[in-house]
Amino acid sequence: MKRALAVLVLVLCAGAARADALTDIDAAISAARARDFGEAIRLYTSALATQNLKPFNQSVAYDGRGSAYYQEGRLDQAIADYTAALKLQPDCSRCLNDRGLAYDRKWQLDDAVADFTDAIRLDPGEFDGYFNRGNAYYSKNDFDHAVEDYTAAIAIKADCAACYRNRGVAYQKLGQLDNANEDLNTADQMRH
Repeated sequence: MKRALAVLVLVLCAGAARADALTDIDAAISAARARDFGEAIRLYTSALATQNLKPFNQSVAYDGRGSAYYQEGRLDQAIADYTAALKLQPDCSRCLNDRGLAYDRKWQLDDAVADFTDAIRLDPGEFDGYFNRGNAYYSKNDFDHAVEDYTAAIAIKADCAACYRNRGVAYQKLGQLDNANEDLNTADQMRH
């Protein structure tokens, strides 16, 4: 009887710790929405420290904390957290896209392109991967691939003014001025 009671107490304590960790994750999401990234990092860290989260929730916490680090410009910590999230949830296209953005911001453009490519492979209907990979290709002066990706992004999200603008600028770099003018005019019309 004592042994059964001790097991029940352990289960209840673990359940309470898991509930507290989930509460911390919810509060961290709210803090991030309020742009209080330091608080979001603290709350995600607290949730992860309980070590009682299921792998999916751990992945959510790592990805969320990575995003908060990214917003603070702490790119190495962001990349480490996105990588931890991906170890727990390898098919997380959002995590790949987020890590790709951090690599892009660090000018590790090959790593960024690789992550955006994997994100697209996992979720080919999501426009962010194409748009972000187009930006990385543009930064690499690979304007042909940038145009291809902006075109794919526009096919998914036809009202993306930034896609038209960026594609127009890439067309300019390629010397395709008629296409450039058309896209830049479309982008201007969408903004007004």
